[in-house]
Amino acid sequence: MNTKWIAASMASLGLGLISVTGTISAADIVNYQASTNYSSTQGANHWQYEKASGTTYSKLTYQAASNRWDNGGTYPWVSANAQHPGNDADAVRTWIAPANGTITITGAIEKGSADGDGILASIRKDNTTLWSQKVQSTAGVTPTGVSQIAVQKGTAIHFVVNKVGSISFDHTLWNPTIAFTEAADVPDDRSLSIVQFGAVANDGKDDYAAVNAAIAAARTQGKDVYVPAGTFQLSDIVTVNGVTLKGASKEKSILLSTNPERGSIDLTGSNPAIRNLKHEYQSVVPRGNGANDKNSITVKNATHFTVDNIVVNKASTAGIYVSGSAGGTITNNTVQNTNADGIHTTGGSHNVTVEQNIVQNVGDDTIAVVSYGDDLDAAGNPEATYDVRILNNQVSDGKARGISVVGGHDVRIEANTIQRTQLAGIYIATEGSYNTQSVNHVTVNRNTVDSTALFLEKEHTDMLVYAGSAPIDNIIFNDNTSRNASRYAVGVWGSGGMGTVKFNNTTVINAPNNNANKYRFASGLVYWNDEQKFPE
Repeated sequence: MNTKWIAASMASLGLGLISVTGTISAADIVNYQASTNYSSTQGANHWQYEKASGTTYSKLTYQAASNRWDNGGTYPWVSANAQHPGNDADAVRTWIAPANGTITITGAIEKGSADGDGILASIRKDNTTLWSQKVQSTAGVTPTGVSQIAVQKGTAIHFVVNKVGSISFDHTLWNPTIAFTEAADVPDDRSLSIVQFGAVANDGKDDYAAVNAAIAAARTQGKDVYVPAGTFQLSDIVTVNGVTLKGASKEKSILLSTNPERGSIDLTGSNPAIRNLKHEYQSVVPRGNGANDKNSITVKNATHFTVDNIVVNKASTAGIYVSGSAGGTITNNTVQNTNADGIHTTGGSHNVTVEQNIVQNVGDDTIAVVSYGDDLDAAGNPEATYDVRILNNQVSDGKARGISVVGGHDVRIEANTIQRTQLAGIYIATEGSYNTQSVNHVTVNRNTVDSTALFLEKEHTDMLVYAGSAPIDNIIFNDNTSRNASRYAVGVWGSGGMGTVKFNNTTVINAPNNNANKYRFASGLVYWNDEQKFPE
């Protein structure tokens, strides 16, 4: 905000609400009162004095002798604290918003005399009526529904007095005050803050409608949607369709879903993105049928999507779920405390990069690629998930596997650290119980797997290839490290049709029985450092 304007305004108003040496912060409120700010200059202190015919406004003329604005010496007129309509035009006092933000309007309206047939008072935001009521007495009427109204720079708030029948005795006392709070930290002119549309941080009230309104406006204007610092509540699913939803930071900007059954933030369309904020659930329910409505972030039927620098905390199902989407990145996120997978890619999704994420304490696999038998393309043919890169992630404390590929092809798992999972740290498999598709061309390079497969009854290994139903082929492990294996460092078995599996330069540290139990091979064509180990 212009500091010269602040200095001038504060001097004229006699207010000490803010410093004149910097911009107004989100917590600062500036009061604009009609009588205190009254001026003989149009636009001074953001007030204008007008007449209106319908929604056509024109300026009144200042009369020094009477210290009021009127229509060339006759009605309508506007003074410091009163208005009087004319026969052909309404009396209007107008305030122009100096910046994006929210306003709350106070100040009662009363007739100067109990005589006459009354007046019709209204408050309009541009051409939208916020409040309107007939006023007939001197008792005073207080407008309702005019708190926390979102405005943008240049929004006009009109205080209108219209005649009912005759203009006799229509002298009306009205001295409104506008309490203005500037929108917090809008980072650039390419962004619309959710505060502009009525969202209020930390007030414990639902901001769902405001967020949706901001997204709709951003789509129309080709802008981003900005979530400032603070906690904003969401009562239902929010759909981010082809726009960017971004916060001040993942520590400061928090979207809190209050409905555990319907709290997902859905990304869809072309180039949707979510960045730099935290999404968490106030509470969760059991995973149940795994409905996507209960995910934290759901990417569906999207192209060129981005999920970056997000904290996902709690979800009744998955943390970040991707289905039917092409060309996207999931980077620099923290996903924790979910009832299902941390990050799950499925439904024929492809060209997806999952990189430099932290995933911990999740209810199933930490990061999963899955192709189900009923994932079909438009022609009705099986459509696998493919071309997925899982790179440089740190995952731990999953209730099932660490990083898994259960159906799919052309997947690269590289330079990840996997710790403390109940089942295999890295799991390449097909599973009949889930009707998954075949697996082909998976490379697993330079990962460290530490203290995994802790649930001994399942007999998993740190790195496990399992053909439970459909075929598996062309699986290559290069330069991986197993630490503190519970049973074996690596394993290959299953009767579903195992092809070639190779392990090159695998480092095994502290395996059972003094590292004698490095591996267990029971199916397929398996090589250990270029030496065929199964069948022997």
